[in-house]
Amino acid sequence: MKKIIWIASYPKSGNTWLRYFLGNYYFNKKDNFEPEIIKNIKKFHIDKELIKSNLHNQDFIEYPYSVSKYWIESQKKLKIKKGNVVFLKTHNALINIENNEFTNSDLTLAIIYIIRDPRDVVVSYSKYRHLDYDKTIDYMIGSKVNVPFVRDVKDSANIEITGSWAFHYNSWKDGISLIPRIIIKYEDLLNNSLENFTNLIKFLSNVMKLEVNYEKIITSNNLSKFKTLKNFETKNKFFENNSKEDFFRIGKSGNWKNELNKYQIKKIEDSFQTEMKYLGYL
Repeated sequence: MKKIIWIASYPKSGNTWLRYFLGNYYFNKKDNFEPEIIKNIKKFHIDKELIKSNLHNQDFIEYPYSVSKYWIESQKKLKIKKGNVVFLKTHNALINIENNEFTNSDLTLAIIYIIRDPRDVVVSYSKYRHLDYDKTIDYMIGSKVNVPFVRDVKDSANIEITGSWAFHYNSWKDGISLIPRIIIKYEDLLNNSLENFTNLIKFLSNVMKLEVNYEKIITSNNLSKFKTLKNFETKNKFFENNSKEDFFRIGKSGNWKNELNKYQIKKIEDSFQTEMKYLGYL
């Protein structure tokens, strides 16, 4: 039975902002700011019971791709409290490794993919991970499927295989054509969040056979504004932040112009020219 709606993106592309909006629209009954509302939209991870027998298996460190054989079974075991649909966040690419699909059309109801200018992603991802820009650029333009670094076998349930920025985007744009999807540009959300969130709810309402609540869209949009999230993080530690840096940093586009040198910019643009032109970034 189709039950998963994926919220997919490359890291630092606006996934959390989108989850806050959807959390407020579908789960916020009080219409007040609830910082933990996005806990209703969890990150997908491998079912730990499925890999319990492998927790001491060195394969997960030497060959982390072995988690792929647990993707589908983990999705089949999902427990849904209300209804028959679950929203899941992921940074994983929509890939197939050794005939193991990340997901399929039997389990997936729809895909929401959020894309961001890779030049801005470099800046945001670098600061979040405390890496220099050159290392982040090399990672983002690297081999099609990057091998994640696994520190501990206990981390195996949370392994996400991203690949390059372009590979990741194309995998979700073109993969499994039977699944309905909507692609949202981060920059469009910045320019007019209400219009783009309205289009998103129309898409989801069509998929889930629900009526559109326009008043709720406006309320949810206001509760999810960057300023609101930033103010919360200033006063409290954001519970999903594993970095010493702020999770909600600037909330603007084009910061790469002040941060990257011309050689770094050219390297990114040369590597992703096709995709960036298609998306209107070039």
